Amino acid sequence: MRRSITVAAVWILTAVAAAGCTNAGSTPPVGTGTVPVLAAGQSTTVTYCNHQRARITEPSSLIDPAPVAVYVHGGSWVSGNYDTGGFIVHQIGPALVAKGFIVVSVNYRLGPNDPWPAQIEDVKCAIRYLRANAAELNVNPDEIGAWGQSAGGQLVALLGTARPSAGWDVGAYTNESSRVEAVIDMAGPTDFLTMGNQGDSGLVQDSFISLLGSIPPPDVGAALKAASPVTYIAAGDPPFLILHADNDRIVYPQQSDELDWDLAANHVPHDLVIVKGGGHEFDQPGGSPNARQITALVVAFMEQHLLPQPQPHH
Repeated sequence: MRRSITVAAVWILTAVAAAGCTNAGSTPPVGTGTVPVLAAGQSTTVTYCNHQRARITEPSSLIDPAPVAVYVHGGSWVSGNYDTGGFIVHQIGPALVAKGFIVVSVNYRLGPNDPWPAQIEDVKCAIRYLRANAAELNVNPDEIGAWGQSAGGQLVALLGTARPSAGWDVGAYTNESSRVEAVIDMAGPTDFLTMGNQGDSGLVQDSFISLLGSIPPPDVGAALKAASPVTYIAAGDPPFLILHADNDRIVYPQQSDELDWDLAANHVPHDLVIVKGGGHEFDQPGGSPNARQITALVVAFMEQHLLPQPQPHH
């Protein structure tokens, strides 16, 4: 299913943010011991894998195990933390909480200290952590979605497409699945081989290549392909909402066009929102819809795919 919607947006995410918590070394993620038991409306910070932190916020009204929306920050894989991203975390997160979602915002190991694939290993481990501790955290393990922008968009797209055969389900909680049931990719790289090597887009590609560490030049192409979400797309992947600005010069909009095409070819339900004039961070003046309206798009998609839908009366 393909539905292309052309809109303009105001959207913020740090391309270069203050560095979050990093830990030297590239050992597989390690689990943590204590898991809090949270009440309705509570928010706390936990250590989930490899000493990484996540902020968990319960909805104000909690009757049954709740669906979960996981936020993955951007920052070129080398900066940022679970609290960076402008309104994309500080408005969308509370809006989802108000609709009955548990919102989880995660850190992950950052380069250059921790080379790829530490970043996706941690994000996948975060999903498994939620399922392993579903009872204590009031999590519905069958209703987990994820959203992210730029580098965070690439990571959540991999949550939706890369299966355990990719080799990133390592470390703690490996008896749990890292699959998610809905993905929102905002301006994320989807195919490093077609990103382009000129201008700002070339810098993004160079930034990711630097994450690969000491790799022989002939192997770079295969490593870039292995890190690209489009490599793994297959029938049965979860539904995607894709947003991308038509004037993005950091991650070209063709990246989302390619994701759109490949999802359609494999009959994966998805919506593509082409954003007019928003720029990579969706924050250029005069953009429309505004932050409130972008928030509504994201919340509606999560509600559609993660909340029980009313059944028609016959």
